Amino acid sequence: MSMGVRLAAIVVLSVTLAPMARPSTVPISERLAVQPLERIERLTLAPVDIAAARAEDSDRRAAGEPDRFAMAEDVYLTPETHGTWEELPAAGLVLWRLRIVAPGCLSLNLGCERFFLPPGGRLVLHAADGRGPVREFTERDIRPHGQLWTPVVLGDELVMEMTLPLMARDDYALAVIHVGKGYRTFGEDLVAKSGTCNVDVVCPEGDPWRNEIASVARITISGSFICTAAMINNTAQDATPYLLTAAHCGINALSDASVVVYWNFESPVCGDQSGGSLEDTQSGSIFRANLSDTDFCLVELEELPDPLWGVAWAGWNRADAAPDSVTTIHHPSADEKSISFEYDATEITSREAYDSPGDGTHLRVVDWDLGTTEGGSSGAPLFDARHRIIGQLYGGYASCINNESDWYGRFYRSWEGGGTADNRLRDWLDPLGTAPLTVDTFAPGASGFWVAPSAGVSAQGDPGGPFAPETTEYTMENLGSDPLDYLVTVDQPWVNISGGSGTLAGNASTAVTIGFGPEAVALDPGFYNAVVSFANLTDGVGNTSRGVALQVGSIEVQYAWNMDTDPGWQREGEWEWGVPQGAGGANGNPDPAAGHTGTNVLGYNLAGDYAPFLEETSLTTGPLDCRNLLAVSLRFRRWLGVETAIYDHAYVRASTDNVNWTNVWANGGQVTDAAWELVEYDLSALADGTETLYLRWVMGTTDELLEFCGWNLDDIEILGLHDGTVGIEDPGDDGTPPPAAPTRLAVRSWPNPFNPQTTIAFDVPRPQHVSVAVHDARGRRVRVLYDGHAESGTERLVWDGTDERGGRLASGVYFVQVLGTYQRVTHKISLLK
Repeated sequence: MSMGVRLAAIVVLSVTLAPMARPSTVPISERLAVQPLERIERLTLAPVDIAAARAEDSDRRAAGEPDRFAMAEDVYLTPETHGTWEELPAAGLVLWRLRIVAPGCLSLNLGCERFFLPPGGRLVLHAADGRGPVREFTERDIRPHGQLWTPVVLGDELVMEMTLPLMARDDYALAVIHVGKGYRTFGEDLVAKSGTCNVDVVCPEGDPWRNEIASVARITISGSFICTAAMINNTAQDATPYLLTAAHCGINALSDASVVVYWNFESPVCGDQSGGSLEDTQSGSIFRANLSDTDFCLVELEELPDPLWGVAWAGWNRADAAPDSVTTIHHPSADEKSISFEYDATEITSREAYDSPGDGTHLRVVDWDLGTTEGGSSGAPLFDARHRIIGQLYGGYASCINNESDWYGRFYRSWEGGGTADNRLRDWLDPLGTAPLTVDTFAPGASGFWVAPSAGVSAQGDPGGPFAPETTEYTMENLGSDPLDYLVTVDQPWVNISGGSGTLAGNASTAVTIGFGPEAVALDPGFYNAVVSFANLTDGVGNTSRGVALQVGSIEVQYAWNMDTDPGWQREGEWEWGVPQGAGGANGNPDPAAGHTGTNVLGYNLAGDYAPFLEETSLTTGPLDCRNLLAVSLRFRRWLGVETAIYDHAYVRASTDNVNWTNVWANGGQVTDAAWELVEYDLSALADGTETLYLRWVMGTTDELLEFCGWNLDDIEILGLHDGTVGIEDPGDDGTPPPAAPTRLAVRSWPNPFNPQTTIAFDVPRPQHVSVAVHDARGRRVRVLYDGHAESGTERLVWDGTDERGGRLASGVYFVQVLGTYQRVTHKISLLK
């Protein structure tokens, strides 16, 4: 069918049709006396080899293909060839049912090449065990192309149930040609859940982004593949249901009808990363445009979303720029919706390239500061600080265990694209021809206010100040037409607020300034956190908060090794200290011929490439004392060659006991350094305040095929901020205090990281009132551990990772703050689960 005919059809359908796959109360088989399910024909399909499917998925990701959640099986099923019929004369109906089973599968979905029902007809899909929503389709779901692609039904047995009026027994069309046999995602498979560093959109971090969160959906294509997409606004702002995703997700004029959209698949509880609802779904789209150069694809949904779903149309920015901070909203591993933040500048590059500007087709997110992306995030929108789309996710190497990059196709280049309507955005998103650089988010029924920017305050200065920046300005905008009252408060006395209360007229904005008061200049060296709360006193819509992070003191080099002399660390296999020979490079680049400074390095096989079939072989430092350090990081010069992690491996690891090791970095893609690269990794969650820190560089394992030059290391440094305390031994197991009386307020803990509990020791130099409280990473107090008089000496407390109500807290970084009469100190700890 021509595009012109399909376009005419969608104009009618988008106005008159209700959304597809509306949840039904119960199947008719549960309301009327019918044959028991055991007597209905049962079609058994081959089970999925889940281990083999996941192995294939690794190769698919390496090839840049979209994530897959189900294996497709081609079938040809009609009510005339399969299933069981029966008449229900008392109800004036005829009933047809078929059971489809794929043993061991997690979900099932169907693709029909023909679908037609008469008035009063109904097709229902439901799980045989009653799990999940019931999927209902009627004459309102008939499309001009005749296809029907269904949302998933959870479980390995699906029941198809079609009812027709007796007088219209033969007035239907139903031919199933595809069964998608799910083996991952959709919340069933806890083994393959997304990484715990992801941030659920229901968490407070998502508060400023509620409208944009409502624009993002999970989509499936051809019943097998899965991506993220976003509803996007146009210059007419007429709610045309355009959906933006990635070209590599595989939607084209042949597969567009198979797109199924899942709105509002989100965790109901912050930190759970589970429990999302699958009910808000719709099916079918019309291909509009795509371009592989910038990896964009635009489709138009065949109907409007149900208004009750609260879907929004995201704004966009087509300016030629690399924003200083960005946000992405996505479905990592196709699980519940998450939000990720990058607070540093992006770079204009080529796809998966590091040089800027390259061919200018992509934006590189250097590393995510909060959250990450994963398979299933492909196609996710990238937003600038003004909440406007500037690109969609192509891919990259980011994960919860590294600081690697992602690349997004640039909206700026997609606007003109390849110069024609089927490969550029301009024709569809600018129907008025006004060519604005930006369009804002359209959220029907939006109210309340929003606050920009979305990032918190981060300031630094020496003890006694001043701190830079001295002030930070936020803009509060009233999204509705009615006035609202507002109040801005802060939970710490060292933060000042200007313009923090008043009335905001409809569609107006005002500025609120955050600065530092006299109490800030009295703070000791360390890290301090506060929370500024923006409250809508009229109806509460849009209430949000921003963190304030203040660093008092400078982060400096605490340990350094320039390799002029052998540091004497433990070496295995071919790890050695000396002069690299510039050899190797059978693949990638050879070793360097000298160090970054001087001639010597530490490296793996200084005379050539690493060997095939190599087991893990390591270089390990001696113990490093970090008891009085905060914000510990590792910085060094690297010259590394290693094949992609599918085959060969290189790691940086850290430990506090030389037994249990944490990955600090691991190669994702292939690394072929041709010069000395400066890299730095945050160790604070593991190393801050710890008595013994060990570092390890690992070469291996490797496979039998390609060899590269391996590790070369120079100018290794440990950086940190000294907290101003003197070194004090921890009390012994018998509770004996340190031999020397403490000279100032101090705090430390062990073990750190911890699970399930940690001991927190604090030193009091003289009798005074002391409060000990635990705060989360956003500065919110979660537990008071001590509040009362303390004598001079050392006190010990035990914290089991619970809040005031005894609830278990999520994994992550927390701060123990000890507040005395004369001093305040903070200590970072990490809870692992």
